[in-house]
Amino acid sequence: MKSKILFPIVTILGAFLLISWGVTGHRTIAKIAENHLTTKAAGAIKNLLGDEDFPLVSTFSDEVRYSDEYRSTGKWHYVNLPLGLDYDAFVKYIKDDNSLNIYKALLFNLRNLKSTTNTNAEKTFALKMVIHLVGDLHQPMHVSRAEDMGGNKISLKFMGKTTNLHSLWDTGLIDYNGFTYTEMATALDKVSDTKIKAWQSGEVTKWLFESYQISSQLYTEVVDGQELDYTYYPKHASIYKERIQKAGIRLAGLLNEVYK
Repeated sequence: MKSKILFPIVTILGAFLLISWGVTGHRTIAKIAENHLTTKAAGAIKNLLGDEDFPLVSTFSDEVRYSDEYRSTGKWHYVNLPLGLDYDAFVKYIKDDNSLNIYKALLFNLRNLKSTTNTNAEKTFALKMVIHLVGDLHQPMHVSRAEDMGGNKISLKFMGKTTNLHSLWDTGLIDYNGFTYTEMATALDKVSDTKIKAWQSGEVTKWLFESYQISSQLYTEVVDGQELDYTYYPKHASIYKERIQKAGIRLAGLLNEVYK
C-alpha cells in the first residue's frame, strides 16, 4: 500500500489549511452519488466497504492526511495555478505540473480502483480517495492561486465571525443553511435526467476548469480584511449548491463507469 502513495510530502501548514467542503459538504456529495449508483456499482462498492457507510467514508481522506503514513497525500486535494488561463492553457498547466495535484491524484486512484491485480484493501483505499477527491475538485477554492494558499490568506468576516475565503467556501456557506447532510442531499438531489447526462459527460479537466472560473471570479469580489454583508450568501448560494449537485452526480457517473 505505502509504495503506491510515496509522493512529495506536503508541509504540515499546507495540509492543515487545505481542508475541503467540511463534513457536511462531503457527506452530502456522497449521499447524492449513492442515490445514483447502478445496482452493479452499489454491490461492488458494498463488497469493498463492508459495514462502512458510503457517505461517512467521504471524509476519510481528510482524516488520514495528518498521519505519518498518509501525509504525502496532502497535495492530492488541490491544484495551484495562475489566474487568466484559457481552457487549453489550463489543461496544459495541470498536466505539466510535476506534483501529484488533484487531477493526477484522481486518475491515479481511479486506475488503482480498476486494477485487476490490486488487493481489496488497496481498492478500498482508492475508492475512499476517489469519493473525496471528486468532491474536492468541485470546491472552487481548491483550484486557485498558490500565493494566497487557495484563499486561506485572504481574511474575511462573515456573519460577524472571522474566517477566510477558503474556509468560507469549505464550510461557512454550507453551515449557514443549518442542514444535516441527509437534509441537504434530499433538498439538492432534484436534478433532471437531461442535466445528469450533460454533467456526467466531458473530461475531468472541464469539471476542474469550472471551479477555476468560479474561483477567479470570487477573487475579484473581496479584499483582505473585508467584512461581508448579508448579501453574500444569497448571491452565492446557488453556486455552491450546484457545485455539490454536480460533484454527487459526477461521482456516481465515474463509479458506475468503473463497474459497468
